[in-house]
Amino acid sequence: MILDTVIKIEQVSTGYPSRSGNQTVTSDLNASLNKGELVCLLGPNGAGKSTLMRTISGEQKPLEGKVYLEGKDIHAIPPKDLAKKLSLVLTERVHAGMLSAYEVVALGRFPYTSWSGRLQQEDHRIIREAIYLAGAEELAHKTLSELSDGERQKIMVARAFAQEPEVMILDEVTAFLDLPRRVEIMRLLRKMAQDSAKTILLSTHDMDLALRGADRIWLLPKGGQLHTGAPEDLVLDGSFEQAFESEGIRFDQQSGSFKISSTFETSVSLDGSGSQALWTRRALERNGINVDEGAEKRIEIRESQGHHSWIINEKDHQLVASSIHELITLLNSNKEQNHYSNT
Repeated sequence: MILDTVIKIEQVSTGYPSRSGNQTVTSDLNASLNKGELVCLLGPNGAGKSTLMRTISGEQKPLEGKVYLEGKDIHAIPPKDLAKKLSLVLTERVHAGMLSAYEVVALGRFPYTSWSGRLQQEDHRIIREAIYLAGAEELAHKTLSELSDGERQKIMVARAFAQEPEVMILDEVTAFLDLPRRVEIMRLLRKMAQDSAKTILLSTHDMDLALRGADRIWLLPKGGQLHTGAPEDLVLDGSFEQAFESEGIRFDQQSGSFKISSTFETSVSLDGSGSQALWTRRALERNGINVDEGAEKRIEIRESQGHHSWIINEKDHQLVASSIHELITLLNSNKEQNHYSNT
């Protein structure tokens, strides 16, 4: 399979020069970004994701190695030419005075205007298209100060798109958004990558959305090598588990999510299926109760006329709960009684 590589990093070490010597954050990184793909950069706090993003975008030089954009050293490309190839959106809140959202998006056309900065008809067409693609048409005539964080991020993405770049680099643009807005932004970026053949690198802490929406993952562990691949490959080969390994937290391959490691105090068997059984199991494990088919105590999930109940069967008696909360309450109460009877 022939891939159209847009950005390539070779033996890159990132960090900051100082009088006492270079402060290295990451070392010997190798990776590529291909045309038309959405790549998510993931890693624990302190791994150096933002430093890597600034290095890839040309904002700062690598301590060692090279970053290539379409085969050219990114630091050898004149700034105005680079702005036509690459756009950057950072986490920092932008203060634009009384500029309207439309005017902020229009700033993305600066690399294409003459010394006068006057916008032509074609520029306005591209600005309107960028606003449309970002789903921000109703925001265009509001001032940036009037917008919520989610609306503001839409406008900044639209501004980046108005530059007509080959590559968009977005550092934690969903960091302060609620879940619906994060989903919306991720859906927008995926559509941009697919429909417009843009290359998008998104740094994010939202692992679930990245696993579901990214074409590829760049996984950067603390002090380790950069792992790249399809989300599913990095889950199956254990890279996720190793990158986020810390005390009390583990990555569950079956659910594709992090779980708090629990010390199980007791076990039950669970008889049920579907979403009711899934969420019952989660509640039990969260409360230190292991689900084991061979356990003597049995929980049965029953349905009658659209209503569910949870039957606790133990030795010669039964308890009935009408909700998962009530089930956990009964189990904890029973656990306390057993504790006191054994002391």
